[in-house]
Amino acid sequence: MISALRDSTAHVFVDAIDAPVLDEIDAHHLLRVLRVKPSDTVTVSDGKGKWCSGVLNSDATIEATSEVFTTAAPNWPLTVAFSLVKGDRPEWTVQKLTEIGIDEIVVLAPTVRSVVRWDHDRSNKNIERLRRVAREAAMQSRRTWLPNVHGVIEMSTIAHLFIADPSGVSLDASHRSIAVGPEGGFAPHETETCSGLVSLGETVLRAETAAVSAAVLMSDYRRKRN
Repeated sequence: MISALRDSTAHVFVDAIDAPVLDEIDAHHLLRVLRVKPSDTVTVSDGKGKWCSGVLNSDATIEATSEVFTTAAPNWPLTVAFSLVKGDRPEWTVQKLTEIGIDEIVVLAPTVRSVVRWDHDRSNKNIERLRRVAREAAMQSRRTWLPNVHGVIEMSTIAHLFIADPSGVSLDASHRSIAVGPEGGFAPHETETCSGLVSLGETVLRAETAAVSAAVLMSDYRRKRN
């Protein structure tokens, strides 16, 4: 990791890197919760690879103290799609996928064996919450590329998608989009359009554990190809 990003007091996203201003939530978090002082170095990013160092003023503006740098996009994007699970596990899953470096995070539309089902109004609200979770996790992990958190979509619409299944082939660098089913797995007909089955190991994993395991394995293969 770039030392300036790692060593900054805080990392935050802004709409415009050339005139960085924090939104109300981020300003409160940095000024009131983290108590960032004018002497503390922070880093700011536009979420599209550009970032710079700066100091935070009391009016929530950032005064740049370095040139604007650009971090190259990953060699290829990584996608993890997961079925809805109970409680706060969707938030936990999105948080960890973001920290690991997944680029496309997909919440799958309810499948035959899904226990959790969102209606339309609740779905929009929950997806916005997951996007906020991803943004906060990207700040914590010092990412300069924000992940895309996609709303509830059908599995059949995702190209080159592999299904996580203990009977599948061993995961390698060719597996760049992986779907994780609900606790009961996918029904047979739901996997007909997928590109194949891929194994994440010798044990049966909980849904959220499988999502994180897939992310770690895919990210490691991508890192080795850099």
